[in-house]
Amino acid sequence: MNWLCLSSLGKMLLEAHALGAASAAADILKALLPFFIAWRWREKRYVAAILGSLAFAFFAGFSLLSATGFAAQTRGALVDARDSMSKEYARMQSAMAEANVRRKALPAHRPAAIVSEEIERHRQNRRWSATKGCANATEPQSREFCAAYFALRAELATAKEEDRLAGQMAALQVESAKLRDRGAGQDSDPQVTLLSRIFGLGEESVRLSLIIAVALLVEIGASLGLFLATGHRAQPAAGKNQRMEPSAPASAFGSVEDFCLEALIGMPRATMSLDEVLVSYQNWCRVKAVPLLGEQEFQTAFAALADEVGIIQQSGRYRGIAPVQRELHQAAA
Repeated sequence: MNWLCLSSLGKMLLEAHALGAASAAADILKALLPFFIAWRWREKRYVAAILGSLAFAFFAGFSLLSATGFAAQTRGALVDARDSMSKEYARMQSAMAEANVRRKALPAHRPAAIVSEEIERHRQNRRWSATKGCANATEPQSREFCAAYFALRAELATAKEEDRLAGQMAALQVESAKLRDRGAGQDSDPQVTLLSRIFGLGEESVRLSLIIAVALLVEIGASLGLFLATGHRAQPAAGKNQRMEPSAPASAFGSVEDFCLEALIGMPRATMSLDEVLVSYQNWCRVKAVPLLGEQEFQTAFAALADEVGIIQQSGRYRGIAPVQRELHQAAA
């Protein structure tokens, strides 16, 4: 959408491509910024998170303006097209009515084919030759004959005019039916009309609201859709003073997970060094009577698990966790 809106501003093909590429780059950066903001905030780098939020707000606002312009242009073009079809349909209906009035005003006449045959019959009469094609009618009988001939010619012209008007009306009828099938003669924006009647608002206000709603829908999906779809939510483990519930037992890595769930508790202001975590793990294994992992293997597994659940390590200490003060201290003694 932004590509189409900005590329339409270019006077040359190169300018259009450059503006479109810039809008695409801004959209990509806008979709990635929520991840960077969340990561910086989780690492407590608040200045970077705030700067990223300002950049995100700028790109999102610019994209919203572009989307609003594109939605307005698209909807306006659709409404204008329907209005043009309705005007053309009304013009055809007026032309049909006028042709019908002219057709009804014609004098009574026979079909053109019959009148043509009647004219040919007159031309075979001897008076036709005597009057030199009704160019020299001097006797009363000749004048009467020529008057009948010219009356037939007038009747033929009337019949041809009636046929022409009938053909014109038929063509207009076909074109009117096509326009009516495409929506001519109907409301140019039925959605706006219906909503304006429901809410008692003006059509322009409703149309503007719909344009903004479409732009917001597109921009929210483009800006936050990827971030929300990947499930980047706040981790409950390190931010609440609650004991975690143990999960179902797993393999060797699962023993480290069970240790974290049973022997550690989330505490916002507490910190533990890796050595303290290792000692707690060894005490927990003694209480549970389970084999110990190697020190290096435990450190690797715990570091991976901490990174997965969002436990932050700063200056060699893990923040937001503390040991459960119970059997582990008794075993350590």
